Amino acid sequence: MRLPRLFLMPLALVALAACHNDGVSVNERPPLGGVRFINAVPDGGPVDIRMIDQVEWSASSVNSNSYGLAFRSGTIYWPTEAKVRHVRVFPTDSSLAVTSTALLDTMITVEANKNVTLMLVGSRATGKVGFVKFDDSVTPPADQVAVRLVNATSAAASGFVTSDTTSALGTATFGTVAPLSASAYVTRATGKFFMQATPAGTTTPASRSIAPTGAPADGLIGVTAGYNGPGSAMSAFLFPRSVAGTAAPQTAAFQTSGVVFFVDYIPAPPH
Repeated sequence: MRLPRLFLMPLALVALAACHNDGVSVNERPPLGGVRFINAVPDGGPVDIRMIDQVEWSASSVNSNSYGLAFRSGTIYWPTEAKVRHVRVFPTDSSLAVTSTALLDTMITVEANKNVTLMLVGSRATGKVGFVKFDDSVTPPADQVAVRLVNATSAAASGFVTSDTTSALGTATFGTVAPLSASAYVTRATGKFFMQATPAGTTTPASRSIAPTGAPADGLIGVTAGYNGPGSAMSAFLFPRSVAGTAAPQTAAFQTSGVVFFVDYIPAPPH
């Protein structure tokens, strides 16, 4: 027997009510932290980094480069569910046999309401790579900028924040930064500056780089991070040179150590 449609409608409403009473819920945003990946392995090519425990709210190495995360490159801060996360690192390659072999399989704890950098370090040649975790929590004064030195090399380094690269270096802004560690942040007035890195205790720069320009807020446009962006913060990463004869970049720029700036904090835009 065929039942009329009007007879079936109340049954459907009852079914919906039953589902509601059974506890149908809407997914809520979980506690989140920010996770950024940076590749500091000097003897390897690009890598793919994935959190494999879930799809939603998971950081990865995805960026504008479709060929993986290259040496001296980094990602944005990905909103990531705060808990213990399962992370794997794979080589980027066109061969499935290569990409299916993990370089690293590890667990990382992500804390809520905190930005962190996971810097991949080690050696592909030895098969030993791992993450160094940095706490990127910083809120600079509204009228200044903050900067720190992150030493991704295997030797202690000093850092000099200077307004030019022609004057003699005086007292180091960051006296001795141990290998694979980060200095504290320092704040300074807005205006152009360079990070000049030297072997610890010396005043002969081995590497230098100018900070991003940045810009102050303009109407409804928020601050752009950089030396002209009040309230912003940056990290200057001192990377080692690439290792000759490996898949790491072998262009002239990578034949010596190098300083690369990454943005850590941008003030919220005006409402």
